[in-house]
Amino acid sequence: MIDLSTNEGKGGLMLGITRIILGFMFIWAFFDKLLGLGMLTTPEAAVINGGSPTAYYLSQLVSGPFEGMWNALAGNAFIDFLLMFGLLAVGACLMLGIASKLSTIGIVIMMALMFTLCIPPSDNPLVDYHIVYIVASLAIYFLNGFSYIGLEDRWRELGIVKKLPILE
Repeated sequence: MIDLSTNEGKGGLMLGITRIILGFMFIWAFFDKLLGLGMLTTPEAAVINGGSPTAYYLSQLVSGPFEGMWNALAGNAFIDFLLMFGLLAVGACLMLGIASKLSTIGIVIMMALMFTLCIPPSDNPLVDYHIVYIVASLAIYFLNGFSYIGLEDRWRELGIVKKLPILE
């Protein structure tokens, strides 16, 4: 139990809560693209209706030095799969508090790539929310945020995780 009259243990609790909220953001993006929940993805553009989660964005909304590369990847089925798998895997790991190494690596790579979609960022000359996600995920990892409100202790006891430390 956390004593609310002191700051003891509250940092870890807040890291755990931040981790879960960040995970929910990835899970929500996955389900919105999969089902077309009407937030960013219309039902007609949903994956279950044959839509591509990358087609419009990578062909119309990117800018900067990597525009040509991203345009060429728009609508590619393998890129669509990687995006959807990444959103689901990272979101689930964050929400459950498992696979801290892989999920942190996944977030950093995914967000760094997404940062390159619009250079410079449209809302700030240097930093946008992708960089904030990277810094937050690294803080959660390095400050043991997976140890709070999650299944990390049980996860680390699994035989496969003991054999393959990258799964920790």
